[in-house]
Amino acid sequence: MKRVIFWILVLAALVAAGVYFLPGAGAAMVEFAGWRLETTALGLVLIAVAALVALLLVWRVLAGIFHLPRRWARRSADKRRRTADEKLLRAWAERQRRHSDEAQRYALAGVEDGSLPPLHFQIAIDALLDGFDPSRQGVATRSREDSRNAINDLFETVVRRFPKFAEFLRLHIVQRLMSLGEIEWARELVEPLTETHPRDEAILLIRAQLLEHAGDWEALAKLLPTLRRIKSNRLTGDELLRLERTVLLGRMEAAARRRDLDVLSRLWAEAGLNVTQNAGVTIAYARALQRSNAGQAATEILERRLSRHRDAATLRAWADLDHSDPAEARKRLKRLVPEEWNEPANAPDVAHAGERSAFAYAMAKLALEEGDPSAAQLWIGRLGQLDQDVRYLAIAARVHARLRDSTEASLLYERALALAGMEAGMTAADGR
Repeated sequence: MKRVIFWILVLAALVAAGVYFLPGAGAAMVEFAGWRLETTALGLVLIAVAALVALLLVWRVLAGIFHLPRRWARRSADKRRRTADEKLLRAWAERQRRHSDEAQRYALAGVEDGSLPPLHFQIAIDALLDGFDPSRQGVATRSREDSRNAINDLFETVVRRFPKFAEFLRLHIVQRLMSLGEIEWARELVEPLTETHPRDEAILLIRAQLLEHAGDWEALAKLLPTLRRIKSNRLTGDELLRLERTVLLGRMEAAARRRDLDVLSRLWAEAGLNVTQNAGVTIAYARALQRSNAGQAATEILERRLSRHRDAATLRAWADLDHSDPAEARKRLKRLVPEEWNEPANAPDVAHAGERSAFAYAMAKLALEEGDPSAAQLWIGRLGQLDQDVRYLAIAARVHARLRDSTEASLLYERALALAGMEAGMTAADGR
């Protein structure tokens, strides 16, 4: 319609120009089918302009009549699309209200006419995944197996109809499954992405998280060289180091269960210094050696670290090892710590209070193993607050039991059990 108005204005301007510049133009005669028309040249121009305008109007009317069914169809399609979009919003609202079945029904009802058909499938899949969330009590109305089959069917439909959206949806499902603790299922879904996008940083990091959650240390060890080449803000140097230490700890634990000393030694030799120069990793290696019947090697590893770092954790771990000759072990330990640690301090050593308490714990335990509870009791007096570690309470209880002080021993055992239960509860809470 805008073009019609434009051309009418153009023709009107031409006629006005003709009237102004050609007021006395010649005559014109037109004869057609027995009709004769005599007029001036300017009149003929006006008649042509009027005929052209009339033809344009007739053309627009006829075009409108012929296009009327298509416009009606388009209007009907727009109405169906608006209805489908409203159903999608209703599905999202029902999911927020924890009505999983209603959300799924509304999401799939308008999938054929909606503005964003893949989003309908995503909402439906999210509604089904809500049934796996323990925090959403009462959401699940079907078995886990049925829900899993329904999710797989919906996802296969998306793969078939919307292949470009399918990869995004796959990652979305993987992220949700990871948050729900469905690690094996998430691994099954992410593996095809690692094959089609072997260098994608986000996918590699997600795969690393899944392998860590699943405890597949061998697969994660193979992935580490690739992760080291990634330059991403999400994988900092500290995070990569933590991951390397976690992999080493997991592989050492597996080797210790098999009592495979060769594998343990190889893992320790291949690990970098930045990984092994850590108290937790060194202690874990010593314990793995002890479980593999290599107690002497475990003792040497911890004493080698104590010669460089006299930290409390290593001292306590050394004390917990099996020492065949407690007297000789006590002599070696005295050579590894400052001389003033062997005597009661005149003033509290604030800088090394924890280390001195760990040393006293080790000496008390060795004295008890030598059969000298009186000497062990002297070292118990240097432990400081016994409640700072459940092992301090336990060794103090053992000493009092050996000294025939059953009342004090019972109280100390009760405190140790209470502290152990509290620490177990805190660990379980951290795990959640």
